[in-house]
Amino acid sequence: MSKLFRSKLLSRETKKKLYISYLRPIVMYGCETSSTTKGDETKLLIFERKILRRIYGPMYNTETGEYERRTNANIERIFNGPNIQTYLASKRLEWAGHIWRDKDSQMRQVMISKPNKTRPRGRPRQRWMDWVKKDLMQVDETAIIEDADNRDRWRGIVEAKKKNK
Repeated sequence: MSKLFRSKLLSRETKKKLYISYLRPIVMYGCETSSTTKGDETKLLIFERKILRRIYGPMYNTETGEYERRTNANIERIFNGPNIQTYLASKRLEWAGHIWRDKDSQMRQVMISKPNKTRPRGRPRQRWMDWVKKDLMQVDETAIIEDADNRDRWRGIVEAKKKNK
């Protein structure tokens, strides 16, 4: 893949489409079901910026006459799409809505159950449902998981999350 991203024969738009349609789904396989940490999301952002730097190449500085590495802000401006962190949050919301709508599923029972067990000492572990609630609050402060029963409303929430950077 790195040869394709550095190739002069392919346009930047083609390379961008290749990344979005081919490489990103491979990296994000199963992401909607896992509980990630800030460190995991930071590593994903670093990976994405590394790929985008290969796609867009260095920037020519006319003042010094040398090529310079693109800044993160420059890459985000050129890419002009949802970053991998936003994509992860939208996929997590899609999956949460899918689980919530299936009334008889065991996954939903696990999602809403409260086990009668004491939690370990120390800081509570970040749970998947905590991430879903945080993603919902970032989109709409009045949104709750029960909104998933209304498909149109839930689709609007997921689309708003994809556009929210």
